[in-house]
Amino acid sequence: MRLEILTPTHIGSGDKYLAIDYVIKRDRVIFIDSMKFFEEIEKMGFDAVDVASKIGRGEKSIEDYVSNISKIKVREAPFFGRFARKEILMHIRTCGKPYIPGSSIKGAIRTAFLWKEVKENRSLLDWTIHQIKNELRGKRYLQRKDLTKLDDNLERKVFRKTNLSGKDGDPKNDLLRALRISDSAFFDSCSVYQINYLGMRNFSVLAECVDSGQKTEVEIDVDEFTLQYLNQKVDLDSIASASREFAEEVVKAETSRGYPEEVKREFRNVLEAKGIILRIGWGTGWYSSTIGTLLKTHPEFEGLRRKLGLGRNPRTNRFSRNFPLIRRVTSDNKPLGWVSIHD
Repeated sequence: MRLEILTPTHIGSGDKYLAIDYVIKRDRVIFIDSMKFFEEIEKMGFDAVDVASKIGRGEKSIEDYVSNISKIKVREAPFFGRFARKEILMHIRTCGKPYIPGSSIKGAIRTAFLWKEVKENRSLLDWTIHQIKNELRGKRYLQRKDLTKLDDNLERKVFRKTNLSGKDGDPKNDLLRALRISDSAFFDSCSVYQINYLGMRNFSVLAECVDSGQKTEVEIDVDEFTLQYLNQKVDLDSIASASREFAEEVVKAETSRGYPEEVKREFRNVLEAKGIILRIGWGTGWYSSTIGTLLKTHPEFEGLRRKLGLGRNPRTNRFSRNFPLIRRVTSDNKPLGWVSIHD
């Protein structure tokens, strides 16, 4: 199937390019061979550690030492932004080529199915709120591991209805075990975007993203043999239906927030895509990665979310009135992470 990038998408590798790895010149990021750079400065008699420290602190730039960057250039990429930063979040690559992991796609499908199941069965939402209250009993706040446990409990209830292995909650009973998704084929390239945090004054980061408009291939297959034993249904039509319904709800929630009109238009444009519409990767926000649009409709959620630590400013410990407050967009006003998958 064809995987199409609708808005800039960043899947983090966990690594970063440091200031010693690149130079930003107007609308281009030039990535350099650090080994060649250090060879050059050693020929000039500079101390490598001292030079690296000064560049890392922003006191000097690579061009202060090597004016002809082309001698040490590895590659270059388009840059969409106004401000240089000391590091760039690296998109996941293999063999030096960017791609989208199948696990990221499957995770987004899982969220869409979970949201749809809870939407159609209100008792699941009440059950989730009850679970949160139980977990909070005797605690001031819940830690990340507690939240993960709550999430796992709900997924177990939705996706592991069949007790095929004889063990309650066994991943072997999971419905989406029947869904096989490959890593995507490679994309041609990435661009570097300045990602602005709306709601955090003047804060931004740089991230390597696969650009909108790029296309590649991905394989999605339903294992009918496994499915017949799980006694549940999943197919490409049900994935497309759930993902579109979830995308419509996310777009509705996002466009009611304080984005510039241009960003809201980008959100709405996403819904014109055909096939399976998903939002994946970093910077996509709470509504896109949880059942948050449903949780917010529950009368007890606003009181509980403070105990969950949701919307708390880590510096001041104060809670935002408008949760979720932070919105990440590219400097040219595009939301992150929308893709479509179609024939």
